[in-house]
Amino acid sequence: MRPILALSQLVFALSLPLAMAAQGPPLKLGDRIRVTVPSLGVKPFVGIVERVPADTILVRTSPEGLSAFPLDQVARLELSRGTGSPTWALFAPLWMPLAGGAVGFALGAAKPGSREKPEEAGLIIGVMGAVVGLVAGVVTVFVVDLREEWATVPTGRGSRSSLAPSLYVAPAARGLTLGLRAAF
Repeated sequence: MRPILALSQLVFALSLPLAMAAQGPPLKLGDRIRVTVPSLGVKPFVGIVERVPADTILVRTSPEGLSAFPLDQVARLELSRGTGSPTWALFAPLWMPLAGGAVGFALGAAKPGSREKPEEAGLIIGVMGAVVGLVAGVVTVFVVDLREEWATVPTGRGSRSSLAPSLYVAPAARGLTLGLRAAF
């Protein structure tokens, strides 16, 4: 019986972090959220959490406005994780000078000046391309808009069963039973 319990505990311990991550982040007072309620319109409401009673969420949508949303009418509830830039824009000061230098070297080596060697012409134009790429990369970092990132929070309505099949291990009369559990 001990191996069965040990294996069951091992499966539970390995699957617990996945189950906790699937629950989503918890709501706290002062969090910035986005609430989608189909009966009130298509556009989601964005605001700050004021209170969370058992069946309603109170959200400050403006400095003077406090809105109450019944949780059974909320189609989607999202929690702000802050703002961030796209990854390609964060690394623009690194890859744009490299690209500018490579293009400049290739163009300079392909069409050298009349009195210059192809390697020297490619190097000079490559350095100029790298400088132009560096300037363009720095400008890109400042010009690209920050975007707010949202994490979905479960609202407690509907089925809590997962659509993806999951493996389960259970004690049986003789040994262990392995199987797949899926929602249909």
